[in-house]
Amino acid sequence: MNIEALRTLVNIARCGNYRQVADIMNISQPAISKRIRVLEEHFRYQLVERAGASMRLTAAGQALLPYFQRILDTFDEAQNRLNEPEKWQGTIRLGAIDTIISTWLTDFLDLQQKRFPNIKLEVISAPTIDLLQELQHGNVDIIMVLGPSYDRALAEVPLCVMDVAFYGAPMGPNEPQEGTRKLSPEAVSEANIITFPRGSRPHVDVVQRMTQLKLTKMPTISGCSSLFTMRSMGERGLGVITLPRIMAEGTSLQELDLGVTLPSMSFAAVYEPAAAPPIYALTCALAAEIAADYAQRVGSGVHVPVPLAAKSAEAPTDT
Repeated sequence: MNIEALRTLVNIARCGNYRQVADIMNISQPAISKRIRVLEEHFRYQLVERAGASMRLTAAGQALLPYFQRILDTFDEAQNRLNEPEKWQGTIRLGAIDTIISTWLTDFLDLQQKRFPNIKLEVISAPTIDLLQELQHGNVDIIMVLGPSYDRALAEVPLCVMDVAFYGAPMGPNEPQEGTRKLSPEAVSEANIITFPRGSRPHVDVVQRMTQLKLTKMPTISGCSSLFTMRSMGERGLGVITLPRIMAEGTSLQELDLGVTLPSMSFAAVYEPAAAPPIYALTCALAAEIAADYAQRVGSGVHVPVPLAAKSAEAPTDT
């Protein structure tokens, strides 16, 4: 039994004719008979009497009619509510990693408030690993994290890709910051490398790249969850840091060549699709829109994921 079967019986009560019901619902007469049969098998009563092309409800059908009408009214009201997202109300618990918070999250929050003024956002900041656990435990609704998550049970919307490099303080106050300064293997071995939190994908990337160098001594590799703290430590000469290129612009940091390159970081908006309200998908799509706008605005170091870029290129343009 489904909602259209209930709607069919209500239309029979109104029209009393196979052809009119078929025209209103844009279905065939056999489809009408099938829907009525499903209802009658479910309730174990004859609900409709047929006389040629005419139909009328039995006493059992008349008894069920007001209940069916109330169900349809409620269903149609709910459907109409979904078609008017500006009227939605509620709170979305949003988790985001520091990289997104430090770059374009405020732009997203501004537009989200304009598009959905009755939706409140509660924002928490934590590393990707922690946010995935919070999502699994139902403590957050949507997370914006390093992706992909490789969890097929989750809905995932690509956001943007950021290039990453090693940075440090210039050797001296008079040394030019332009260009890349190369570190010797000995200097790399003695370096204090400060990167993203231990267990995160960027942290693992740094460890793997240092292993590839086959140094006589592995450098110290520590993790930090705050990009602003990492950047400050790098500027003060307290270590070699890894940082999205976009966040090194306008600072006194100098890019360093340690003999290896770091992979770019991909970001995604993630949520549990099971029983998720449509506002979750709309929120993630809005985040992707803002991330793409940010990538276009900054011009370098931030990219739109390939599938989104291809889709954008294929979109028709006004002439």
